[in-house]
Amino acid sequence: MLPNIHKILYATDLSVSARHALEYAAVLSDRFGAEVTVLHVLPDSLELISEQVGVDLAQVFHEEAEQWINPSDVDKAVDIMRRRLKDMANDGFTSPKAARIFAEGVIKVVSGDPADRIVAETQEGKHDLVVMGTHGQGGLMALVLGSVARETIHRVRVPVLVVPLPEDHPGRM
Repeated sequence: MLPNIHKILYATDLSVSARHALEYAAVLSDRFGAEVTVLHVLPDSLELISEQVGVDLAQVFHEEAEQWINPSDVDKAVDIMRRRLKDMANDGFTSPKAARIFAEGVIKVVSGDPADRIVAETQEGKHDLVVMGTHGQGGLMALVLGSVARETIHRVRVPVLVVPLPEDHPGRM
């Protein structure tokens, strides 16, 4: 017998596979009467700039590097992502519940390392289940790039439902 699920964390990167995973989160939410929290993680601005210049700026300049990032830019990015997530509610989901999750549910947009933020939100929000999509990359690419799904599975202490795109899905590469 399955335990009751009261709180689901749906982690999305807004990709096609994440949208497909939302359908599963919606079905599970209906089945268990669970609330769903939508989590989208923006990349850390300092990390992105460091990657562009090829130097870990946080290490080189310590806390001074944080001053280079304009907080209003981060706030604007968060607002834009919230709007995009809410707009997805009207974007042709097969399940009306899936659309309602965006329209009525808790939406959190944060920045940082995706796996770190998913793990933290799972613990802080006392979620019973994490639902996320996967890009399904295999072979060398998976080894080189790593996988947010893989890291999340290893680090969280609740079940993680990782939903791949079906073989015949038009968005699958």
